[in-house]
Amino acid sequence: MTGAPPAASRAARARDRGPTSFGRTAMAGMCVSFVVIGVLQALYGPAAPAMRERFGLSSGAVGLALSVHFVGALLGVLGTPRLRRIGNRSFLAAALTTIALGCAGFALAPTWPVALVAAFVAGVGFGWIDVGVNEMFIEYHATSGRSSTGMLNLLHGTFGVGAVLAPLLVGALPGRMYPWAFAMCALLSLSVLATLKGVEGGPRRTTASASVPWAAAGRMTVLFTVFFALHVGVEAGTGGWETTHLVGLGWTPGPAAMATSTFWLAMTGVRFAVSPIARYFTAERIMLACLAVMLLGLLLAHVGPVAPAGYVLAGLGVGPLFPTGLVWLTEKAPGVGGVTSYVIAGSMLGGLLPSAIGGAAGRWGSGVVPTVLAATAAAALAVAVTIRALPATRTTATAARPEPVREPRP
Repeated sequence: MTGAPPAASRAARARDRGPTSFGRTAMAGMCVSFVVIGVLQALYGPAAPAMRERFGLSSGAVGLALSVHFVGALLGVLGTPRLRRIGNRSFLAAALTTIALGCAGFALAPTWPVALVAAFVAGVGFGWIDVGVNEMFIEYHATSGRSSTGMLNLLHGTFGVGAVLAPLLVGALPGRMYPWAFAMCALLSLSVLATLKGVEGGPRRTTASASVPWAAAGRMTVLFTVFFALHVGVEAGTGGWETTHLVGLGWTPGPAAMATSTFWLAMTGVRFAVSPIARYFTAERIMLACLAVMLLGLLLAHVGPVAPAGYVLAGLGVGPLFPTGLVWLTEKAPGVGGVTSYVIAGSMLGGLLPSAIGGAAGRWGSGVVPTVLAATAAAALAVAVTIRALPATRTTATAARPEPVREPRP
């Protein structure tokens, strides 16, 4: 015969099995975690020259760091649904600690293979935070009376802040001092641990996904995955090739690079701007309006004198798409288990578009850059219109009930 479980253990189980909730301090901490992953994603590129010098690498070899980080992030994204079962607070602590270990390991790595292992570890934590915090914001704010669309745009705005700050941070450090940037990333990640006290609950455990017809769930998941891959491709392709296009139009490299930075600033700033007004518009309307603005901007980018303004307009359209798209996903595919992880993982395929643009530019010249981007934007708009025309997936009333929580018998 076993004794009754300790009161602290019972309280911890109750905390992890309830609905997702958190206070303002924890919400601020989660926003800081998105600053961390924004910084981390943008650090490898600016630090590449110093890494080549430190480890004696070729340009191709130094690019392995970002590739390994990407693989780790993909595995982290796909593993998030299972890991979140341990409860939101424990999940966040594990993810933040993993990022900190990876960043610290990358900063202190004595050899390149050790650095690659550390980049993989940091990538896994990146993937966990990317999906998990998005899901927590959606779960909590959908029932708190606040706009999920507005809060997710605020969250992703902090990611953009991190991505803008990372190159500035590396640029401010002398020579081989780039490891300090990764060390600061590790310390910032660990600092968020102090804000987790108010985090409660976990993902809702239901059998709802089993009640959704496979064809309907699969169709919606595939369409959203394609949609996310397309608009993420536009984001990555514009950021990677705007400078080349402007140089081809006669700009000098310095001003062309500065013009590209305005694309990222526009993309980040509009997320903060959308946050307070999102309660007045549905996620679907915001999505379609932003897609139209993105496409219009990329069409204007074909016109030499106004090309930079066209790219800024495209940035204003791209900015709200990812966070607002996640809200739209939960509205169109409620009860489909793990769909957020699958779609975010699929969105990473958008990172292949810059390579395709490079091949096209090598064959037909830099003038093809806005054409490929506009065609991709048009395809994203077409997929969104298709999604809009489809009904949301439905679940049966019996399958949507939460699974009973069985406390161990004393």
